[in-house]
Amino acid sequence: MKPYPERYFVCSENSLISYELIHMADSAEWNKAVTYADFVKNARENIELMKARYDDFQFNESDLETLGSIQNDIKILVIGTERCNDTAGNLPILAKMANASPKIQLRILDSDSNVDFHQQFKVNGKRKTPVVLFLSKDHEELCRWVERSNAAYKIINVGTVESVEERRAALKKLYSDPEIQRQSLNEFLRLLLRADFILGRK
Repeated sequence: MKPYPERYFVCSENSLISYELIHMADSAEWNKAVTYADFVKNARENIELMKARYDDFQFNESDLETLGSIQNDIKILVIGTERCNDTAGNLPILAKMANASPKIQLRILDSDSNVDFHQQFKVNGKRKTPVVLFLSKDHEELCRWVERSNAAYKIINVGTVESVEERRAALKKLYSDPEIQRQSLNEFLRLLLRADFILGRK
């Protein structure tokens, strides 16, 4: 296994935490995962939310410059489900990134059907979705992002929402906010660049 340096991921406590890298010794999970187009096609929930976010989101010139500068092939594997509003809110941004750069491949692995694999990425003992893994072409984990942006965490707090339905409604409204979408993109781009540097960006 290539001795990559220690990495970190954005976590639910709004801080950076070190973690043990997961090496996908074979391509089983990647091969089971589906493209964004197939994910949306087969989804039963949040379909309109994902389509609207994808259609509405726009890159600025700096975003496109960053995406165009990626030198190494990077795979992004998202573990999640369309029932999860965080997954539905962030996936369209990742899909746009993949479409804007020939160096990025995006796949989505259903978290409900792959519980054992998902268990490896717990945060504070709990499974979170989505888990966004930035991988090398050989499926070596480079960086990790979990659940939602730090900006979103500051707004959505479990203790301030009285019911599950209220929380779902709040999340749907949150992911309609261009600033929240922008914060997610900024975090994704930072990790994408970090992954590129780990792989030997010149």
